[in-house]
Amino acid sequence: MKRNRSIWLTALVCLFVAGCNASGGSSSSSGQTLTSSVPTLHSESWYKQFLRQSSVAWPASGVVSIQAVSGSGSDQVDVPITFGQVFVQGAVASGQSLVASVNGQPVPTQVDKKAAWPDGSLRHAIVTAQLPDLAAGSSPFVTLDTIAAEPQSQSSVTIQDLLATTFSATVSLNVSGTVYKANARNLLQTASQKGSCHPWGKVCNQWLSGPLVSEWLVGGPIADSSGADNPHLSVYFYVRAYKDPYMGQVTRARVDTVIENDWAYAQNPRDITYNATITVGQKSYPVSNLDHYTHARWHKVMWWPNEPDVYAKLNGKYIQVTGAVSRYADVQPTNAFLNSLTTSFPPMTKGDQTTNMGATGAQPAIGPLPRWTTTYVISTDPRAFGWMLANDDAVGSYPFHYRDEATGRPLEITNHPYVTIADYNYAKRAAASSNYAKDLLPACGGDCSDPYAFDIAHHPSIGYVPYMVTGDFYYLEELQFAASYVELWPNPAYRQYSKGVLHHAQPQVRGQAWALRTLSDAAFITPDSDPMKCYFTQLMTNILSDYNTNYTDGGLTDPLHIAFGYFPYTINGQARDGIAPWQDDFFTWAVGHAAEQGFPGAAKLLKWKAAFQVGMMEGWKSDPTHGYCWLEASAYKVQVRDSQSAPLYSNLTKVYQTTFPNLYGLTCNTQAMVNAMSSSSHTYQLGEMRGYAWSPTGYPSNLQIGLAMAAESGISGAADAWQLFSNRSVKPDYSNYPNFAVVPRLRQ
Repeated sequence: MKRNRSIWLTALVCLFVAGCNASGGSSSSSGQTLTSSVPTLHSESWYKQFLRQSSVAWPASGVVSIQAVSGSGSDQVDVPITFGQVFVQGAVASGQSLVASVNGQPVPTQVDKKAAWPDGSLRHAIVTAQLPDLAAGSSPFVTLDTIAAEPQSQSSVTIQDLLATTFSATVSLNVSGTVYKANARNLLQTASQKGSCHPWGKVCNQWLSGPLVSEWLVGGPIADSSGADNPHLSVYFYVRAYKDPYMGQVTRARVDTVIENDWAYAQNPRDITYNATITVGQKSYPVSNLDHYTHARWHKVMWWPNEPDVYAKLNGKYIQVTGAVSRYADVQPTNAFLNSLTTSFPPMTKGDQTTNMGATGAQPAIGPLPRWTTTYVISTDPRAFGWMLANDDAVGSYPFHYRDEATGRPLEITNHPYVTIADYNYAKRAAASSNYAKDLLPACGGDCSDPYAFDIAHHPSIGYVPYMVTGDFYYLEELQFAASYVELWPNPAYRQYSKGVLHHAQPQVRGQAWALRTLSDAAFITPDSDPMKCYFTQLMTNILSDYNTNYTDGGLTDPLHIAFGYFPYTINGQARDGIAPWQDDFFTWAVGHAAEQGFPGAAKLLKWKAAFQVGMMEGWKSDPTHGYCWLEASAYKVQVRDSQSAPLYSNLTKVYQTTFPNLYGLTCNTQAMVNAMSSSSHTYQLGEMRGYAWSPTGYPSNLQIGLAMAAESGISGAADAWQLFSNRSVKPDYSNYPNFAVVPRLRQ
């Protein structure tokens, strides 16, 4: 049903740009912020080419468009749609804001700016648009375009606006007969009366603020009828209130209720069993006999009085072109696969995550992004979106959540430089007479038998893309909890206490890779005004400086350009003389990812690191019979020194000779060579690389992500190495398993 109304619009223009000084505090200096080198890799022309070739006729006008996909069989009116959007550097300049339009007609728009590029242009924002009408089954384009920033002319939605309605939201937890309750309305009323709701307030955090929508984050320890807090459990309400711009009153509220058992320093931590009831308005969500594991959390989103039936379908190619995620091959999941996906899991279950992340073998979570997230990025299909969120919800069941009671935020090693999980027994012995005492985490005081094991060397990307595309604070904190954990875990001396370096702190190269990825994502997407922005940015500065000192600048003798320091394999009878190239590929990708995001020092490290991947692909060209043959660039393991105490080999030819003596002397990629590679279990063909070349999780696929980044490094031979890899004869079908379908970016 069409409604005849005048156009009303507004844009919020508050922009926070924070740097970090050496101590991790705020500073006006840009010395520690991200560099402005990203446009050299992020090709707007590639994006425009995509628009012309895409099966979806995305509008070429404006900065970027989304689709408002109606899921209703009936027409809807006054439909709010909120989503997160990451932007190409420079697309929305400092001093500009955005307006949304549908069919060329502006609609009410609110832009909550969260992060900026170093030049002041908009990096990430949470956008809300009010659609006057949305026809049943329609999918109109909502186009964002720049406007000159103007002073805010409309007042923001207030807590009192919400409390003027019949809104209500409560939680009741029955723990062994003791009932604990929390009431969102009461918490908001108290925060409003005390004036304690402001950005990054511990009592009440103002997350969104504007004339269309405001959101407040309230909660904490949950109390019983006598006012006594439960020592372990806490409840938070993330309340998002929408005001209809035409009616002038709050008509909808979205409540994300979060229940946690994750205080870092609560004495006697343990699993807690309870019955829970979440009630929002007239709707209830009951859970019976739930075992809530220690250092775990779960959440439930509900609407008052009803939810608008609309999905924000973002442009996945545009997300890729920003550099926020890697560029992926042009593959799409099949409809049958999308129809098979699960889009919700009960609390404290694992979803499609691996029960023990440290288990050997391929896992759907392993890769730059896990399978569910990559499927979303390449398709932005609503079924993939639901699958992604369901699995990011499920990972909340794993014990990596440590909330600092003093700050209300994930634990930081700058505040607790001696904290450790991996070296806990030593820290406990040392605590009586050293600095370990104040940072020692409490020992389990009951049943702490979480069936799910978190492992840094195998952990997936958590919260990053879900927060980026939804703007939901829950997913931002999931990312921050994961980034916090990878620094809490190591021996404090190995990470250099509060510096947080990874070089010795993570014993496995893949652990360094995924830890670097998680930390760079947290530093990249955390809002500029968030106190944790400087924390993660300073950690990235420390980590990349340490790597460059030890690698690029020659602090360690590493002529092979491998990720030095971890030699887990025995080859030719000599213990600890070999490495796993595929783990090194993960690390090279992580360095390249940080370079794409613009972190100072990452591009320098990538140029040094990429020589290993390029050398394995190109070494044969100077000597086709003795140089490293590219068919073995995807080997499971290679020998890099004669013994545990010996120095690294001086070149890859020696690596090839000692690891593959039966191939050394045969001309690369000839029938004689592939015959020598073959066995009774598998016959190789010309152009087929070692290690399950047909599998989307095989070792050539693992190599692909590192080689794609190496191709972006600009070093000699990199482009040829990628071209050779692209022309190999046996390749996987990435359509339904796109974790490793990363390809190089086009340069302008």
